[in-house]
Amino acid sequence: MSHDWSQWKLIQDFFQIGEDGTMPEGTRLLMEAMEMVPYQNKEDIVVVDAPADDGMYIILEGDARVLDRQGNLINELTTGDMVGELALIKDVVRGATVQAKGEVRCAHISRPLFEKIAGKNRKVYGALLDLLYTKTTNMVRERERLQSELAIAARIQTGFLPKSFEEFGRLPHTAVTGRMVPAKAVGGDFYDVFFIDDTRLGFLVADVSGKGIGAALFMTMAKIHIRNYMRLNMSMEEMARRVNKQLNDDNEEELFVTAFICVLDTKENRLDFINAGHNKPFVSRQGGDFQMLDCKANFVLGMMEPMPYNRQTIQLEPGDAIYLYTDGVSEAMNQSGELFGEERMLAALNTEPKLKENPDGLVEHMYQKIEEFAQGAEQSDDITMVYLFRG
Repeated sequence: MSHDWSQWKLIQDFFQIGEDGTMPEGTRLLMEAMEMVPYQNKEDIVVVDAPADDGMYIILEGDARVLDRQGNLINELTTGDMVGELALIKDVVRGATVQAKGEVRCAHISRPLFEKIAGKNRKVYGALLDLLYTKTTNMVRERERLQSELAIAARIQTGFLPKSFEEFGRLPHTAVTGRMVPAKAVGGDFYDVFFIDDTRLGFLVADVSGKGIGAALFMTMAKIHIRNYMRLNMSMEEMARRVNKQLNDDNEEELFVTAFICVLDTKENRLDFINAGHNKPFVSRQGGDFQMLDCKANFVLGMMEPMPYNRQTIQLEPGDAIYLYTDGVSEAMNQSGELFGEERMLAALNTEPKLKENPDGLVEHMYQKIEEFAQGAEQSDDITMVYLFRG
């Protein structure tokens, strides 16, 4: 039974119908063949691997989730999106499950009905091709817009990170460097190095959960809060507590940050640190082999409060070194899906003992080892390092 679509501005816009209601004959026949179909929350609209004879759906109201064969969320759809339009002209099976997220209403036309009306009037095929052309054009424009926004976000993200480290050499027995190689998607890795006073240096690495512009914005807030509170001469425990509270407030996206935050007191040769759910660093003593630092991890920042954060302390004497990193290093992947892993990290850190005294050289060496291992495989996460040597 045909449906009166005159009340649906979305349909009028979708099929590019004139204000006076004029439309090509093929478009009119296609619209007349569509029916309204309601769906309840978590009801499947289409099911992965099922025959696609049920044809095409246009979401008129509501949202839907796209799930792979394992039930993992791979995309989200909303009002105006189409599902299965190619099923009207190709003998295919569904490549994913589309599930209603709340109440959803769709305009629907099955493949047998489409073929029946198209067999009587070939202009219906033209109407479908116009529909597909409009969708493809809009997708290309949207993709170009998103790529432009992501490129801007990536430049802003990297622009917040220190690039020059020579000034920190005025602290006794201190040479430090940091670097981040961003993945294709905008992520949330960051590092920082800054003076606290004439004898103390703050430095850290951190990783925000998630990808995209949201993670980049959350990264910016986290970096600003950490640096500002560390410079207020409060305890590290209080600094972490306040940062956690600030990030937790109004965190509707439920993002969080793992971080390894350090303060080096060059007068006392003491390193104070807080580990907020982050990877344990590697430490070298007096030019010896790097070993993973035995330390405890507190909870991540921004997920829950109040949470306790405990300062830990080690001595970092002249001749010692510490290497901080994010999981983009340990989880760098090659073409076979193997991870770089902690064993390869240790081997790479200890391959060239003379590089321990050269922060830039050691960090460059680590990136080269990761590239050799990856063999051109595209990485899904930022690769971030901070290295400090007590010369």
